[in-house]
Amino acid sequence: MGRWTARAAGALLVLAGAAALQGCTQPESEDAQTMRTATAKLSAVLLRPEAEQAFERAGHPVRAGMECRSRTGGDERFTVVCTGRSTEDGKLRFRGRIDPGALASQPDLAEGLPGTYTGTADGDEVFRMNCFNCEPGEVEEDSSPEAGAGS
Repeated sequence: MGRWTARAAGALLVLAGAAALQGCTQPESEDAQTMRTATAKLSAVLLRPEAEQAFERAGHPVRAGMECRSRTGGDERFTVVCTGRSTEDGKLRFRGRIDPGALASQPDLAEGLPGTYTGTADGDEVFRMNCFNCEPGEVEEDSSPEAGAGS
């Protein structure tokens, strides 16, 4: 992922987070809803190649790419779920939650996408991480209840 992509994602996530905070005190505006939807879709686009590479590193190369969808919830995080098949015809599932707050607090040149990410192959967890493209020690371990939750 190029730096401009990570920065663009960061900017959109920060804007969406600000729009969400505005929604805490008053009904969410149509512009804020549009921003959240666009940010969720961008999250799916950004995480798809990262998920595919993570499966490959874990020994489960993806056949014909993964299909990803995103959703926003009541909190500021964006959930992305990707599904696909391995070259061995195993069922692959990726679940990621980007953390806009942690993303916004990164140094200016950081390229990482902090969050909670898990991948399963035929129902068995094959990877779990708290950041894509982060430098070692760049992101604190997430101790929130959903970080330890299964897929």
